Amino acid sequence: MNDIRTHTDQILHTKAVRITPMRQLLLDYILTQNQAVGLNELEAEFPKADRITIYRTLKTFEEKGILHSIEQGHSEVQYALCHEECGPEHHVDRHPHFACERCGRIICLEEVFIPRVAIPQGFIQHDVEMTIKGVCGECG
Repeated sequence: MNDIRTHTDQILHTKAVRITPMRQLLLDYILTQNQAVGLNELEAEFPKADRITIYRTLKTFEEKGILHSIEQGHSEVQYALCHEECGPEHHVDRHPHFACERCGRIICLEEVFIPRVAIPQGFIQHDVEMTIKGVCGECG
């Protein structure tokens, strides 16, 4: 746990996020997961924590380039760790996500890179998302 806490504090310091006990707890937990997490999961994991505090912490982490959000359109927003190069102005997480249709887990496929797509002149691109749906290795 001390190794995780040291890593947590290093990330928070590097990303210029004020260290608080709640931020440490949430980031410690996220660092131990091998999948994206959502607000409901974090509420269940930390029942004494206020929902608004957890939500604001997730948004702060996203704004500072610690987490990226994964929106599936029909389910709750999930959050996963960003690359170290991500920052407040620029997220470089250009990988697809795998959504398991059985267990509901969302997994970052970081070894796969989403290529740049040429869009028509005059269009302004804000983000690119790719979700692959199927059955994960644990459910298959």
